Amino acid sequence: MAFNEDWDYEYLLEVIRAKLETMERYNRHLSYAANGPYYANQIQCAQKMMDIIKAKGGEKDYEYELEDDWQPKPESFKHYVNMRNRARIPSTNYHGEIFWSEPQRLRFDKAWMLFWKILSERMMTWGD
Repeated sequence: MAFNEDWDYEYLLEVIRAKLETMERYNRHLSYAANGPYYANQIQCAQKMMDIIKAKGGEKDYEYELEDDWQPKPESFKHYVNMRNRARIPSTNYHGEIFWSEPQRLRFDKAWMLFWKILSERMMTWGD
């Protein structure tokens, strides 16, 4: 089957996550480069963006009216998201992902954009 959990972007993120964890640990503790901790902080920021992406922008960060209720209240999203810069953040094709509120969707979009921006602009400097 071509479209299953092994071919989704989340599978690729797991592989990237494992490599970033190793690189972050090396740069923080073993690197002989003067900027090792600085690079480790950049890698750690990329990991945080990846965590937001994998959580679909905070899918479980809502309050529910009842314990049995499966649909959260959109206004109860726990994270602050600056909505004023929505026009600057490109929206990706979600392929059926469900977002309960616009702040959750924007948080996902920001994390997605920043994650790939960090990798495209900073990754070449992380090696010794």
